[in-house]
Amino acid sequence: MNMPFRFKGRAILLGLTLLVALALVAVACGDEEEEGGVKDIQRSPETPIVVPAGEPIVVGVSAALAGPTETQGTESRDATVVGVARWKEENGDQINGHDIEVRAADDGCFEADITALAAKRLLGLEGLVGVIGPMCSDGTAAVIPTYAEAGMVTISGSATRTDLTLTQPEPKFFFRTAYTNAGEGALQARYVIARLDAATACVIDDGEAYGEDLANAAQDALEESGRAVTRESIVPGAVDFSDLAGRIAADNPDVVIFEGFNPEGALLYRQLRDAGYGGPFIGSDGTLSVPDFIEPVGELAEGVVFAGCSLALPEEFLADYVDIIGSEPVTAFPAQYADAATILLDAVAEVAVEQADGSLVIDPLELRDAVSMPKLLAGVSGAIAFDENGDRLAESSGLVMCEVKDGEFVNFRF
Repeated sequence: MNMPFRFKGRAILLGLTLLVALALVAVACGDEEEEGGVKDIQRSPETPIVVPAGEPIVVGVSAALAGPTETQGTESRDATVVGVARWKEENGDQINGHDIEVRAADDGCFEADITALAAKRLLGLEGLVGVIGPMCSDGTAAVIPTYAEAGMVTISGSATRTDLTLTQPEPKFFFRTAYTNAGEGALQARYVIARLDAATACVIDDGEAYGEDLANAAQDALEESGRAVTRESIVPGAVDFSDLAGRIAADNPDVVIFEGFNPEGALLYRQLRDAGYGGPFIGSDGTLSVPDFIEPVGELAEGVVFAGCSLALPEEFLADYVDIIGSEPVTAFPAQYADAATILLDAVAEVAVEQADGSLVIDPLELRDAVSMPKLLAGVSGAIAFDENGDRLAESSGLVMCEVKDGEFVNFRF
């Protein structure tokens, strides 16, 4: 997408807001099958996707819409809505006479059973052509086989665990516009070595697959460079880290790196400072949040460094996001989610075949192949191309670091 535009008038904003609200009612309710268009639909890589005559093309979103990761989840959904709206502005409101709608399901982030339930509900939506998400690595790992068996393309803008693409079944239906944990951990290590010249590091994971994978990547890169690494782990949901904080303060490593989510990240950091640790602290993209880290920590957040930071969003995209959603995004992945929506719709427009009765038929494997070679060469998040596993090529991953300054995240180079 190359053409900037502005959304004008509250009618468009209201319509999109209602679209999201209706999507949540339709998908999140627990009532069985016909409620909200949810059906028992036969799906497989060999079974064509059918959008019935007069019915909309549905772009599904799998993201955490409640709980501790709600901020990131709602922004992932909202960024998808913005991406779809921008695609419509450039390409038209319909594809072969069919409207385009976004429907979201709460996937619980790292709660795999909830992600599986979200997958079941999304796959039961008539007209579903693909899913943007899932949001978190643990949940994604649980449902990649489910979507693959259904022949349903999924494009995550935030699930970064390194092995997700490497272990997926053939034919591969999972892609991601996000970077990988291997890349983020290596970036953290380069910062520790090049900027801090640290000899000792304490690397802490949150006990979940995402945090453990990211911590392994950082630890491996640091140890390969001759740095001494102490490894710790916390229990998800815990709030009292005073014992761990006391031990770390006593050891006084040159840097502490936390790989996980908030509220644990913010709580741990505050308790480290309370225990007397005054050294550098590095967080991951899972802790990168104004409302969930900077605001709870307050002035203590000044100087904290994060990897996987939000890209500097193009002015036209940021303005469109504010026009549609009503506020600026504050989490790390809105650009990646908007790009995922664009890639999916480009592919649908390329391979959908209109039938004599007005329905659309889409071959799942043809759609998958079109997604694998996206027409969107330069998106909101930068250059985009996928490798044979569905990973974004490393040189275009968009990985950056940032520091909290005056209550805001400021990107930097080193």
